[in-house]
Amino acid sequence: MGVKTWISILVLLCQVAGTAASRSSLRAKADSQLLQNKRADRDHLSRMVDREMVDSWARLKLLVPVASKTRSFYLHKIPTQYRYVRPWTKLFLDRISSQFYRRFKRPLRITSLTRTVHYQNQLSRRNSNAASPYGAKRSSHLTGASLDISKKGLSGAQVSWLRRVLLSLHQKEYLFAIEEFYQPNYHVMVYRHYPEYVEMLLARSEKRKK
Repeated sequence: MGVKTWISILVLLCQVAGTAASRSSLRAKADSQLLQNKRADRDHLSRMVDREMVDSWARLKLLVPVASKTRSFYLHKIPTQYRYVRPWTKLFLDRISSQFYRRFKRPLRITSLTRTVHYQNQLSRRNSNAASPYGAKRSSHLTGASLDISKKGLSGAQVSWLRRVLLSLHQKEYLFAIEEFYQPNYHVMVYRHYPEYVEMLLARSEKRKK
């Protein structure tokens, strides 16, 4: 083989290795649930006990409603009473879905938002992969700060784009992301200070315009 051929092969191998590394870096680890719960405690996030608590927090605007369908995302099999998230999680959903739509001209499918202890209990009974609603490894969906983005039906390029964006925000510590494969989705817990990141980006954009 010529030198150019070897260079091409090396470049391809690096790309494959980079993709594999990115994918594995978002895989769930033994302490993933512990880390999310520690962050929830650090952000002073209560867990939703029942539907009455969800309704009460929605009235106080500590949780905000999520539309069942927009141009850039839609909810899949999420009961009406659980279509709420924390304000900063809604900001994240609006931004990433809008960016995804502009790039790929298709909406994201969202399969989970806020859950209560009762709802999580039901899930854990019929799904062995569902986290417990109790203890140090309980589901972060109870906080209202988490959502799940489905990978079902997405192309390789679309999955890779989501992976890169989520990995970047994960590494910058604006969220905690896990790429799941048994149920093909990205689980994302958005941190309370995520709006500061958005404000920083907007300030930079305004500065460039001047």
